[in-house]
Amino acid sequence: MKRFDMAAGRNAGMAGHSRAACTMGALGMAGLVGVLGAVWSACAAAQAAGAEGANFIYQVRPGDTLIGVADRFMVNPAGWRELQALNKVADPYRLPPGMRLRIPLARIPVTDGTARVVFVTGPASADGRTLQAGMALREGARIETGAGGTVTLELGDGSRVTLPPATAVEVERLRAFARTGLTDAVIGIGQGEVESRVAPRGTGVGRFEIRTPSLVTGVRGTRFRVGTEDGASQSAVLEGQVQARARGGQQAVVNAGYGVSASAAGTLARPAALLPAPALMPLPQPLLASHATVRWGPVARAASYRVVVSRDAAQTELLSSQAVEGTQAALQDLPEGELYVGVSALDARHLGGAGAVMPFVVRLNPPAPFTLAPERDGAAYGETPMFTWAEVANAAQYEFEVAANADFTQGLLQARGTVPSASQALAPGRWWWRVRSVDAGGQPGPWSEPVGFALEPSPPQPRLEDDGGDALRLAWPAASGASANGAAQAYRVQMASDAPFTQIVADVSTETNAARLPRPGSGTYFVRVARQDPGRAPHFSAPQRIEVVQYVRDSQGQPVSAGSRWLNRAN
Repeated sequence: MKRFDMAAGRNAGMAGHSRAACTMGALGMAGLVGVLGAVWSACAAAQAAGAEGANFIYQVRPGDTLIGVADRFMVNPAGWRELQALNKVADPYRLPPGMRLRIPLARIPVTDGTARVVFVTGPASADGRTLQAGMALREGARIETGAGGTVTLELGDGSRVTLPPATAVEVERLRAFARTGLTDAVIGIGQGEVESRVAPRGTGVGRFEIRTPSLVTGVRGTRFRVGTEDGASQSAVLEGQVQARARGGQQAVVNAGYGVSASAAGTLARPAALLPAPALMPLPQPLLASHATVRWGPVARAASYRVVVSRDAAQTELLSSQAVEGTQAALQDLPEGELYVGVSALDARHLGGAGAVMPFVVRLNPPAPFTLAPERDGAAYGETPMFTWAEVANAAQYEFEVAANADFTQGLLQARGTVPSASQALAPGRWWWRVRSVDAGGQPGPWSEPVGFALEPSPPQPRLEDDGGDALRLAWPAASGASANGAAQAYRVQMASDAPFTQIVADVSTETNAARLPRPGSGTYFVRVARQDPGRAPHFSAPQRIEVVQYVRDSQGQPVSAGSRWLNRAN
């Protein structure tokens, strides 16, 4: 008993020596006084090397003793004897620096932990509740993301877990080592994948495991990605190192730049080098649109590519995630602000390497005006059509463009003004136009969507040719060429007793540049002509006023004349 007390006293002294050595290594002797407590947990955490199975791994530092390590991590400092037996340590007071010391996780006291939702977009829920940023989740939470949904969780040590769309996970364990604050977390993936950035503050890792039906990935301070599909699993290590253990019992240490996969049967494949990051082609800066196409150079042996857009450079706050087989992807519904696009190459086993990440800025204000006329796929008439759009409240000016193609690379004409309209002399044909707002500082916003329209000649102006017969003959200049569909040009002719043409007395169609209308009773009438094109409403000429007379006729129906004039029946 006396010997035990002496040993305990000696061991306690060695524990203090171990603490001092740790502190001096970090601060030097001059900074030792008064900071032992402040540096204690940071020093211990700095040597945390993750977990392997049922054990926590601690990497020994110069000056460490077995009793000091037990006092630092375990419920009872007397646990050093268990550590001595487990690790086959000959001298508990002399531990070789760099030694990987195993400590049973069951002997380390823990406290309850929480995970905070720091980012969410799209459909995402936990235990049936819609997720919102700021919510706290506890052990046992089941989290799901739908199509287009992403979630990022942050643990107490700053570790982040990002769930892309179509992923389901369960937080199987969420605690912290009581005396160090190190993470003790286990996350199970039912479907999809997660990407983890563990202990970014450099405090080390207690236990952080991602489990799938066929693979357990244990972290040793790293950034990695784990996914599962149809029972098979993959783990790709982007930074640091992981310990992979398959359901069949096989294990492998996987370093940064390598990945490992396990079959549905639990067979672990050999670690393989991840594919390199592709070379991204630059986006416009700033991007004046809520959409863009990102392109990159091909990567040898790539079966597909993962494309993500995030709000942060670390790509833990995902706005979108998609997989494509080609070397370009459409980015949609981009919000305003500084964003990051990342592209990584995936091999045939769906192992993805580190992504190439490119920042870009989206500017959506002042907003694009709402275009009014000409309408999309509509028509304008005349040599100088008028373009109109809705006024934007904070726009100081407007920039207007019209071109002969939708890319605005041919026949481009531009104008700038302060009113929401513009006119432009154009030749008949197919044209596209767009407009954007400019703020008081001269900074433009995004363009409106291109509006394609057909510019047609002005409607023909009819002239009345009255030969005194039972019909009125209207004629106009013949059109050159065919109609829009390639057929002979057809016309529609109307006559009404009022200028608004609410009282139409004749409505005929013709494929020539003349028409005969039944002669109405004497009085004032109005006539107009429009070209007819299938699928398009007629655009009539301005109403022309004409005077119609009913003449006295002989037995043959011919008008009776008196001298050089026909006799008006009204007289």
